[in-house]
Amino acid sequence: MSSIDKINDQELETVAGGTITQEEALAKALEKAGLKKEQLDFIKKVEPDFEHGRQIFEVSFYKDGFEYEFDIDAGNGNVLKYKKEWD
Repeated sequence: MSSIDKINDQELETVAGGTITQEEALAKALEKAGLKKEQLDFIKKVEPDFEHGRQIFEVSFYKDGFEYEFDIDAGNGNVLKYKKEWD
C-alpha cells in the first residue's frame, strides 16, 4: 500500500480551502465504499483540485481489481462523485 504524500498547511489552505484534510477526504471515500484503509490494495491519489468552481479532493484507490474514484468537497467533506469500475 502506498502512502499519501503530505502537503503543508499553507498549500492546503490555498488550494483546498483548508476545511478538511487529505486524511479526512480519504476517510470519507472509504466510508462511502464500505472499506477500511488496511483492506486496500493501494491508494492511487488523494489530491486537492478545483472542479466547477468548487474546491475538492480527488481520491482514488484499488481493491480486488476495482478502481474506486471520488470527488470530495474540501469545504464540508460531502461526497460529490463516486465511481467504481473493474480495471
